[in-house]
Amino acid sequence: MTQVAAIGTYLPPWTVRELRVKGPDEDALTMAVAAGRAADPGATARRVVLVSRDFPLLEGGNGAVLLAGLSLRADIAVSEVLGGAPAVLDQVLGASEGTLVIAADDSSTTAAAGAVLIGAAGVDLVPVARQTRSLPTTARGENGTRRHYGDPRLQREIGVRATVTRLGLTGAQALAAVVGAKVDALGSDVDVTGALEEPISSASGVIRALADLVEKSRAGGLLLAVEQSSVTAAQIGGLSDHTVIVRDEAPGQELPKFRTADGNGIPISLPAYARAFEPKLRWEAAVFDERPGIDTAPQFPPRARVDDDGVLVTDCRLEPLPRTGTVYTHTTVRIPVPDLPSPYSIAVVQLDGSPVRVLMKVTGVPAGDAAVGQSGSVVLRKVADRAGIPDYGYAFWPAGAEGAQP
Repeated sequence: MTQVAAIGTYLPPWTVRELRVKGPDEDALTMAVAAGRAADPGATARRVVLVSRDFPLLEGGNGAVLLAGLSLRADIAVSEVLGGAPAVLDQVLGASEGTLVIAADDSSTTAAAGAVLIGAAGVDLVPVARQTRSLPTTARGENGTRRHYGDPRLQREIGVRATVTRLGLTGAQALAAVVGAKVDALGSDVDVTGALEEPISSASGVIRALADLVEKSRAGGLLLAVEQSSVTAAQIGGLSDHTVIVRDEAPGQELPKFRTADGNGIPISLPAYARAFEPKLRWEAAVFDERPGIDTAPQFPPRARVDDDGVLVTDCRLEPLPRTGTVYTHTTVRIPVPDLPSPYSIAVVQLDGSPVRVLMKVTGVPAGDAAVGQSGSVVLRKVADRAGIPDYGYAFWPAGAEGAQP
C-alpha cells in the first residue's frame, strides 16, 4: 500500500483550439519542475522519479536540471522512466516514503504535468492488477515520426477491452476513474457509473485524475491507467485530510503569435554552461562575511570580490534567492532574432525582501503586458535551444496572469 501525502498539478496558460499547449519557453522538464514544486514546496523529497515520453534529452540526462529546479541536493537519486499512464501508476504504487513521482507530457494533444509526494499518511493506493501487452496503434520511433494505425474497433475489441477481461476486472469493483481510454472502450461488463475519464493517453493524467478523486472524496473505486493495450489498476483506499493538493493551473488564453528569425543563434559553450549552471538554476546568491571593502549584500550572479587591501576573496556561502518580486522596469523586443521566439518582453525584477534586482524574460503573458510595480513569481523556463542543447534559466511570471504562483 502506498500513501500519497501531497499532489501538485501544472497546466501551461496557453491554448490552441481549446487544447492546452506549452509556450515557446516550456518543455516537459520545466512543466515537471512546476508540478514538483507544487507537490513538495519544502524540498523534502529523498528520491525523484520522472516519467515521460517526451524527455528533452535522451542522452546527457535531465536529472541535474530537475534537481536544481526543485531545490533538491545533487546527491538525490533521480530515475528517468520512459512511459505513459500505466508506468506512472506503477511507479507510484512501488514508491517508498519520501519519493517524489513526477509525470510530464509535451505533445500536440497534451501539455501538462503532475507530481505526488509519497508520505507516511495520506490517501491510500493499493495495487490490484497489471498487464503489459502490445498493440501499437500509435507508434513513434527514434526518428521522432509519429504514426497512427487508427482502428478504434480493433483497439476496443482486442485491445484494452481484452486486457480488462484478462485481468478479471469485469464485474469487479466500480470504476472511479480511467486514464488513457474512454470508459465505453472497457466493455459493458465494467461498472463505469459516475467514473471520471481522461481519454487522452498521457502520463500526467493519472495524477490529475487522482487529485480530482481526492477533491471529490471518491474513495473505494478503481483507478485504471491505460496506454493502448497495457493496463495498471489500483484501488483508492480511505481518503485522508493529510493529503494536500496544490494546483498551478492558470486559466487558458490563446497562444500569442510569434516567429523565430532564420540564422544562427548564440552557440553553446560548455565551459560557460558549466560555470553558470549552479547559481543560475539553483537560484542562489553569494554572501560574503563583512570586511573592509566588502559588505554582506547578496551578489547575483555569484562572483569573487576584492577587499580594500586588494585581496581577491572567493570564500562565500550560497543562499537561496526569493522567488517572488515586482517589475522595476521593462521593455519589449519586437525584432525577430535567431533562436528566440519574438516578440518578447524583458524586465528588471526587484526580488521581495532582497536588495537583488535581476534581468529576466517575462513569461505567461503576451509580450508587452507587464507593468512597472506588478508583482509575480520566478519560474524555471527554457531560455533557448543552443545547438540541440536546451539552455534553462528563470523567467518572471506576472501575477496579473491568473494562476501564477506568487
